[in-house]
Amino acid sequence: MNIIWQDTVLMIAGFIFAPALIVSIVKKTKYPLLTTLPTAIALTACVICYITLGLHLAAISTGLTTVCWYILAARR
Repeated sequence: MNIIWQDTVLMIAGFIFAPALIVSIVKKTKYPLLTTLPTAIALTACVICYITLGLHLAAISTGLTTVCWYILAARR
């Protein structure tokens, strides 16, 4: 498997975003639905794009970030 550098960079970014959101989940922070739901939906589209481009590492890390946004959206 040949991993291109963009996959690695996007994966690292995803793993930076997710812990920041996990803090909000643990602290039970509430965000407006008009912030959380569109973000989660847009990130879902990004995950699909990453998969179709073969950027599997980026898809995994962005998928984790996406799940965090859906959890925050469900709090409303």
